[in-house]
Amino acid sequence: MNLLPILLSLLIQDPQATPEAPPAANMDAAAQATWDALSKATFAEAPVTAFDLKFHLRIRPDEIQSNDLTAHYRFLSPGFVRATLESGREHLRGPKGDYLIDGDEAFKLVGREAAEDKKQIDEAVGVARNFLALTDPARLKPSSVLPGATPLKLLPSALLERARSLNWITITTDGFHLLSSTEKLPEGAKRTQQALLGISTESSTLEIAVVLEETFGADGVRLRAPQHVLLDLQKTKELDNFQVPRHLRVHQLIPTQKAAKFRDRPTFELWLRGGTLRPQLSADAFLP
Repeated sequence: MNLLPILLSLLIQDPQATPEAPPAANMDAAAQATWDALSKATFAEAPVTAFDLKFHLRIRPDEIQSNDLTAHYRFLSPGFVRATLESGREHLRGPKGDYLIDGDEAFKLVGREAAEDKKQIDEAVGVARNFLALTDPARLKPSSVLPGATPLKLLPSALLERARSLNWITITTDGFHLLSSTEKLPEGAKRTQQALLGISTESSTLEIAVVLEETFGADGVRLRAPQHVLLDLQKTKELDNFQVPRHLRVHQLIPTQKAAKFRDRPTFELWLRGGTLRPQLSADAFLP
């Protein structure tokens, strides 16, 4: 069973219920100070432009089943990626295009029949960019920074006590990657992203993020259901002068007619098992 598409899809939420989006505005001095502290808390000044990392993954397709696997991700900005499962099967995007590699065979992904594999590569690039956003928050480059209310009604019960201890801000950004982020927009349409960030009052590091992305047509009418994701950084570790997610939990929003709420059990968990944020990677590393 190829679990990579399942893994990638779990970063995408498309529920019927929609949490109320925070209002748009510009800047707030106290919130801006919190954001500045978060941006500096990773220590390193030079941004991350590549990584070579190994992960252990746990996927829960439902409330009962779970699947575990390991994966090796190599990424080079702006969009080269090689995602390798423990079986050896790879999805690759590099200077010669998109490929599916299975053993000694490399299949170039072209035409309509390759659409699903190319979509998985789009999502693999998205996973890499989301990991970088959590590792190096300064790359989110918000256009607005405002105070944020603790989202107690949305969060799983196990996160409530921790959430109360955090400093919350709301940012407007386009730095996260959700499934709708890959879709080609009609002329005049636009996407908006708002992220509610829970930040440690002691270390100024990010602990919880609730991301909302909406897509509107040129006439202002919403084109699709809003996309949501809850990112819970259970633990972080220092790696190459950055504070990186060591244990990341991703929660789905429960589709319901009642008040929206994220599921208690994460649908996807990721543990960082090692690697580097400063690999000596060139475009040649992404050839089939």
